[in-house]
Amino acid sequence: MKIIAYINDDRIVFDSDDDNDNGYKTIESDKGDFILFEDSEIAGKEAREYWEDMAENDSKEFVCMVGEETLVAWALGQYAGPGSTHAQSLNEWLDLWLNTPEEHFASYDNCENTFISKHPDYCDYTIAYRSN
Repeated sequence: MKIIAYINDDRIVFDSDDDNDNGYKTIESDKGDFILFEDSEIAGKEAREYWEDMAENDSKEFVCMVGEETLVAWALGQYAGPGSTHAQSLNEWLDLWLNTPEEHFASYDNCENTFISKHPDYCDYTIAYRSN
């Protein structure tokens, strides 16, 4: 079934075939692939959870992603971090994701977009991040 929606007032068309129940939906539209959330707060919590889960369950990958120097600095209570925003600890860095989920989910353009759909399966989603 083709669904019509709007991202930043631009009309998109996509098929309804997402079975994700993680609090977000992914869609492949004629204008790119997007990750949909009900709001920015939910997206931020999901981004924070992703990185916290990696730190706890895949420490080797986490070290590769944030860097050994960053982890040592955090252990010493110093400001450090991957990217342009630094924190003084792992928890402080994880909390940064709460306010910048687009840095995690919008790999295409690093932007948060408005999403509007009248379809009952998608009408609760208001935020879209382009992933390709």
